[in-house]
Amino acid sequence: MDRLEQARVWGAYVAQVRGLVPERPPPGAVVERDGPLVRTHYGTHGTVGHRPLTSTGRGELAALVRRQQEAFGARSEPVRWKVYGADPPALAEELEAAGFTAGAERSLLVAEFEAIAPAKGGRVRSLNSGAQDPGWWPRARELAASSGPHGTALAEFEADGGCWYGLAEAAVLLDGARVTALGWARRDPRTDFVVIGGVTGPCPELLGAWGQLALPRYPQPRDASHCVLEAEGELRDAARAAGFAELTTVRTHRWSPPGEPARTRPARWLGTAEEDLLWHRLENEFGFPDVEAPAPSVTWRLPQAPTDGPDRILRPALRALTPPGQRLHWLDWQHTCHDFDPHRVGGPGEPGWPGQAYPNGDHYLYVHPGLRFGTFGHPWEQTLCVWGAGLLAAVEAELTGLLGEPLRRRDGDG
Repeated sequence: MDRLEQARVWGAYVAQVRGLVPERPPPGAVVERDGPLVRTHYGTHGTVGHRPLTSTGRGELAALVRRQQEAFGARSEPVRWKVYGADPPALAEELEAAGFTAGAERSLLVAEFEAIAPAKGGRVRSLNSGAQDPGWWPRARELAASSGPHGTALAEFEADGGCWYGLAEAAVLLDGARVTALGWARRDPRTDFVVIGGVTGPCPELLGAWGQLALPRYPQPRDASHCVLEAEGELRDAARAAGFAELTTVRTHRWSPPGEPARTRPARWLGTAEEDLLWHRLENEFGFPDVEAPAPSVTWRLPQAPTDGPDRILRPALRALTPPGQRLHWLDWQHTCHDFDPHRVGGPGEPGWPGQAYPNGDHYLYVHPGLRFGTFGHPWEQTLCVWGAGLLAAVEAELTGLLGEPLRRRDGDG
């Protein structure tokens, strides 16, 4: 790649990837704009992104840094701020003056997909496949935890939704049946770039494993033309040998405010195994999909038009019944399901409350992890069932006032 092409690709990367506001926030995250900055609160940590601040004066840089510290400090969130070689030197200086610690310098590498040799011989296998071995993921997590640093940690990749057909992919390198290396990557279809989050070793086969992500995805009918990777040491050498070239350098600056950060995001997507376990329990214990909720339970007829009226009654009660630090589930049959802390969603500056009670075409359930209480919206019957003595005591009168007399009831003695 000559210098002219390098400058063109860097310009496209800056315009399309740096400071990009996601179409939807990552699960459990809140994305905020602060002037030229994009600040993301994950509950467990935070990040700052932006395009090059070449026209930002020194005083304004200092003020921007100070505001980010105030925002993350209010939530006790450690923050990561990537500074690229093309950014003005004053940015790194202001970060370090404010107490940020700079990490090791790494290379931001890029390659055209046409120049990368695709993986051959069946040694690279997708983790976004029903044919995967159940032992691959545990071994992959071990490899990721013992390697790096990575541009995006595998745990963060999984918390952001993990493998998602056409948008996010993870792949393992096999030696026989043994997993020897892992890579993961993601693409925003509005861009021309697939971003490799990490590779656990200098494995050229994994650098060429992302062609599926480069294909056009509705509603963006364009291919990704380039693949980018942050790397140092042997991985950087392997990437260069595989056809990657350096665009610029990058350092991650870190700062931790006082206080203990949360260990989990306010909300996350349930994994497939977790979902399957819950649906099987509902089938075995409640007869799902024709749920016969345990006593005591009350069922109301719902209006034909969707309404958030039940949510306004149920959410405060679900929050009050859940001790701080414990979680609830929102289940959407045949779709993505959520695990969340009701004390950390739905308020100002917090991620939205997952889901709704009204069954808009599918079975919707709010459930205690042990199924001790919950709600079940039946889309065909057009009903809402609430079970659990504590939840009913809190909401029955208001729901009856909103929806009318119950359709059926199961009392606690039978």
